[in-house]
Amino acid sequence: MPCGVSRALLLAVLLSLATGNARAQVRVGRDSSTRLNRFGRDLIYGTAVGLAYAGVDQLRDEPPEWGKGWDGYRKRAASGVGEFVIQEGTTEALAAAMHRPLDYERCPCRGAWNRVRWALWGSVTDPMPNGRHPVAVPRIVGAYVGSFAQASWRPSNSNRARSAVVNGTVSLLIGAGINLFQEARR
Repeated sequence: MPCGVSRALLLAVLLSLATGNARAQVRVGRDSSTRLNRFGRDLIYGTAVGLAYAGVDQLRDEPPEWGKGWDGYRKRAASGVGEFVIQEGTTEALAAAMHRPLDYERCPCRGAWNRVRWALWGSVTDPMPNGRHPVAVPRIVGAYVGSFAQASWRPSNSNRARSAVVNGTVSLLIGAGINLFQEARR
């Protein structure tokens, strides 16, 4: 199974277990003073996820150039946590600068298909208070900036650009999965 797919499955399982009271994609609410608080909480959560990914990559010895043992795990952990910090930092900064909400809003509609469509659409658009849904530039840019940053420090014998595109896309797909999970919990 490709690395991005197995990591996506692990994250999906972790997120389904950890999203009891969390909102999809951890978007900021109406009170912008909570941005810094949420960012801090997200960093703690992201660190835990990064450490879990590092454990899976350690078991798979991926990438093999980083070796085994604690030194290999340390590199993998720093890589996973670093990617998350860059992704979240970029997403949060752009969302604040663009005055974009980051909270997931459940569908005001009825019917399973309408809620699925809303959840998927909500993974790449930002529902604004005026009813518009512009492209979710902060989330999309954040996902790929984090992935490309991580690809820049990974061993050079891998296809860095392909890996970054796959990981960024997987990150967005995970966001869509979280949205679907939130809609199914109604």
